[in-house]
Amino acid sequence: MALPNFVRRVLGLERRKHTRYRRPHVRVRYRDRKVLALDWSLGGCLLPVPEPPLDPPLRIGDTFEGRISGIGLGNSGDFLAEVVRLSKDGEIGLRWLELDSHVFLILSGLNVK
Repeated sequence: MALPNFVRRVLGLERRKHTRYRRPHVRVRYRDRKVLALDWSLGGCLLPVPEPPLDPPLRIGDTFEGRISGIGLGNSGDFLAEVVRLSKDGEIGLRWLELDSHVFLILSGLNVK
């Protein structure tokens, strides 16, 4: 499995299954913080560098619950996410593990091209 991933990286092939979007804006609330996601997809989102830094900091593999909102219809809902990436700059890549069904349906509708 590692070799195909290496080849994809060398060739610059995208491994994500879902297209990333910057709009409409998605707000994510976690650990008493509310931030705009830098981008989002049906698979997860990218959060900006936390200011002030989190204590304790998140690590790859951590899971946490939060709330997602601002996706166009005024609906918001809960999520469970896993930290899958921490950039050198401190951005946090999340993978949705669970989304409220109405939030998933809204994101799915926005994902239609």
